[in-house]
Amino acid sequence: MAAPVDGWLERDGVRLHFVEWRPDVGDAHEPPALLLHGLGSNARYWDRVVAHLPNRRLVALDQRGHGLTGRPPHAPRLETGFSMDSLLDDAVAVIDECGLRKPVVAGHSWGATVALELAGTRPEAVSGLVFIDGPVQSASSLFSWEDGQKFMQPPLPRFQSMTEARADAREEIESVWGDDLEPFVEARVIDDGDGLVLTLTAPVRLALLRGLYDSQPDVLWPSLSVPAVALLARDASPMVSSWKKQGAEMLAESAPHVTIKWFDTPHDIPLYAPAEVAAEIAAVGSSKKSESAAG
Repeated sequence: MAAPVDGWLERDGVRLHFVEWRPDVGDAHEPPALLLHGLGSNARYWDRVVAHLPNRRLVALDQRGHGLTGRPPHAPRLETGFSMDSLLDDAVAVIDECGLRKPVVAGHSWGATVALELAGTRPEAVSGLVFIDGPVQSASSLFSWEDGQKFMQPPLPRFQSMTEARADAREEIESVWGDDLEPFVEARVIDDGDGLVLTLTAPVRLALLRGLYDSQPDVLWPSLSVPAVALLARDASPMVSSWKKQGAEMLAESAPHVTIKWFDTPHDIPLYAPAEVAAEIAAVGSSKKSESAAG
C-alpha cells in the first residue's frame, strides 16, 4: 500500500482534512472504509489498523476540532458548528467527494457514537458498522448532564515541547508504544505561543460531548439495517465496566443481529489489537459483499 496522502474539502466554510490510503493499482478489490477517531485524537490514530488492510481503500477523517480540520480562519462556529448533524454531514461529504461508494464505517470511542449515528440515521451512506468501545447505551440513562461534565471534562494537557508530548503518550500506552505512533502524537497538538496544546479545546470538547450525551444508541441499535459488530474492551474502571456489561446485555436483547466481541485490552483497542480490528473491518465488508451477491 502507498504512503498516506492528505486530502481536503470545504463544507459550509469549514475546511475538512482527511488522510487517504490507496492500495497499489489493481488491488482495490475490497470494499472501502471510512475511519472516525475519538475525542482528542486524529486521523493518524488509525495507522496501525491500516497496516493490516493493504488491499482496501481507506479514508480517515480529522473530525471537527481535531487535527487539521477547521483551524482558523476555517473554524466552525462554536454555538452551532459542532452538532451531531454537522459531524454526520461532514462524513457524508467525505464519502461523496471521495467516491467511496457505501463504505464500511468504523469508529472508536466518541467516534463510535458518530459512526453508529451515521449507520442508523443515514443507512444509504454506508454498508456496515464497526463500533469500537463507544457508549453502547444512552449516557442520559446512566447519569445527568451536570454529573457527566464533572468526569467527562478533565483538564486538558499542555506540553513544553514535542518531546514532552511524545513522552506523555508513551507513558499512557507504554506496553504498546512504538515510533509508528509519532505522526498521531504530532497531529494532535498545536503551538499556542506558550507551548503545545491539544487541537481540541475545552469549549469544543464540551460541545461535542453534549452531542454524545444526547445520542440515543438504545434506539439506533435495533433499527440498524447494515451488518454491524461492537468491539468492547474489558480493561476499564469498575464503574465503566459495569456500564459496558449493562450495555452489552441490552444490545444482545434488543439487537441480536449485532455481533458483540470482547477484547482483553484497555480502551484503545485499535492500538493494542490492530490486526484484530482490521480483521473485523474486513469481515463486515465481506459479509456485505456476500449479502449483495446472495440478493
